[in-house]
Amino acid sequence: MKTIERMKTFLVLAECGSYVETAKRLYCSQPTISNHIQQLEKQFQASLFHRSDRKVQLTEQGFIVQEHIKQVISLLQDASTKVQHSLLQHEQILSIYISSYISECYLPDILARYHQSFPKQLLEIHTYCYEDLQRSLLVDGKAYFAFLPIYPEDDQLYAQYDATFLFEEELPLIVPADHPWARRKLLYTRDLHRETILIPQSKYICQYIKQQMQLNHIKVRYLQMSTFNMIKQSIKVGLGVSFLPYEVVKKELDTGELVALPISSLQIKRSNGLVIRKNTQLRAEEQTFCHEVQAYFSSLDKVAYPVPLRINEDVCTRSGS
Repeated sequence: MKTIERMKTFLVLAECGSYVETAKRLYCSQPTISNHIQQLEKQFQASLFHRSDRKVQLTEQGFIVQEHIKQVISLLQDASTKVQHSLLQHEQILSIYISSYISECYLPDILARYHQSFPKQLLEIHTYCYEDLQRSLLVDGKAYFAFLPIYPEDDQLYAQYDATFLFEEELPLIVPADHPWARRKLLYTRDLHRETILIPQSKYICQYIKQQMQLNHIKVRYLQMSTFNMIKQSIKVGLGVSFLPYEVVKKELDTGELVALPISSLQIKRSNGLVIRKNTQLRAEEQTFCHEVQAYFSSLDKVAYPVPLRINEDVCTRSGS
């Protein structure tokens, strides 16, 4: 186990080139990082890094070790995933990985519908924010498939997973009912100048919102909040305005606590979907669950959810082994 920890430390240090940053990412002390590297260098009888005041860089021998350590970590992750799937299959448990947003807004209805058709199927539901779900897919290797927002900019994820769309949604501008804009039928981009925009911690949606502001030459102040629900509560007390999915604020829009406003020439949209590990065949029960989710979103309003899921039958079938 200590050898694996040292190898993971080595990979993080090779990536970021800083003992300080490596210690932050791994939640340990700098002496621990130094000790791990020293033990590896002792094991390989070679210096693995060039050390300077500014940056730490791999030596020629370090690059060799890096290539092989990546292979070892990948093999261990693959073995762990296969073992877990073997155990789940033996227990006939279906393990579902899903983003917190989709889980909160849609999963109760999906599960109610699924349970009516398959009452005996055992389910394990794992919900995460986007970054933690990405880590479960890429680093921990826990899941072969997952339901989550689709961000094409996430090159690392889509290098290993194929994506199919479930639905697309608009994120309208949400303001409190007592906001000066609340009675307007339409806003213009110039109205947003100097406004405080509340944004979630999700890296990619933040990038997209900021990009749209820059393209429209809108200068705003950004305040970051942890979740959509936290943003919603902050809007209610007047801390700012935000772009939020309709489903997050549906109740408050119905009661009049919050107001959704269109903006001329500006739309913030996001797609949500299913990702499946490349060259992976899903088991029969996994395939069935995916089709049930497809059917659920296909039954919703086509205007609100215009992009149905298209499952590749060759990819989404697995033998009964």
